[in-house]
Amino acid sequence: MARLVLAALVLALLAPASGRAQVNAERLRASATDEGPYLRLDGALTWMRGNIDFLSASANIFTGVNRGKHHFLTNYSASYAEASKSPYLSRAFAHMRWTAAWHERVASEVFAQAQYDSFLFLRVRALGGAGARLTLHDDPDVFSAHAATGYMLEREVFQDSAIPEGEPHPQASTNHRWTSYFTFTVRADEMLSFTNTVYVQPRFDEFSDYRVAEEAALTLSHESGLALSFGLRMRFDSDPPQALARLDVNLFTTLGIQLQRADSDDDEDEEGDGDDSDGDDDAGA
Repeated sequence: MARLVLAALVLALLAPASGRAQVNAERLRASATDEGPYLRLDGALTWMRGNIDFLSASANIFTGVNRGKHHFLTNYSASYAEASKSPYLSRAFAHMRWTAAWHERVASEVFAQAQYDSFLFLRVRALGGAGARLTLHDDPDVFSAHAATGYMLEREVFQDSAIPEGEPHPQASTNHRWTSYFTFTVRADEMLSFTNTVYVQPRFDEFSDYRVAEEAALTLSHESGLALSFGLRMRFDSDPPQALARLDVNLFTTLGIQLQRADSDDDEDEEGDGDDSDGDDDAGA
């Protein structure tokens, strides 16, 4: 087993860093179903010196707490890359969400998010919103599926270089979007799981302006808390600035460690809820 953990560490360190700052919280929360607080750290690193000078690194901090029917989470991530000592990628992302499961299958969600992405010429993207989440099936040991929909207010500001004179796309805009997603997780056993999440976000006033994002990941977990994930991310924007492509696709590999402290039975009895439903996961704005 020690050789397996060592091999996983080497693979994660040699793999390319994630292509987007945003991390799909559905994949991370799938393993955080116990009562109490939890913390997960993920990272990836590629470093080369010699004929090619290259550095790529990304890190993610995911923390939250399950308390009865309430769940609060925060997610922070950052990515940086340079070639020949010249930076070409810099990203940062922060997300906060509060979810309350008012029924066995229905939960409310309130969220806020901010991000910066030099690769997409994005100076700032800030948003907030609220919605409802439906639990379609909830068996954390085998299969779980959820769908959600809600309202999102979004503010985007691009760098001056991304919007040349005569460009029809505005440099700064405020949009009202309908945000929805579908996610499912399949577990082969305690060590192996697969999660897939799809987000769709059209504008209320112009449905032809929409975004679609998907993340699929296979995760190998160890009882020590170590987790190795291999996945695919895709992002489509129907109306980006002319300097940007509509579709981004990237493969990623991350090595993470999760720490979770389950509350004692006495603490759970004091809560008086007893609902261990995972129907309040992140909607992934």
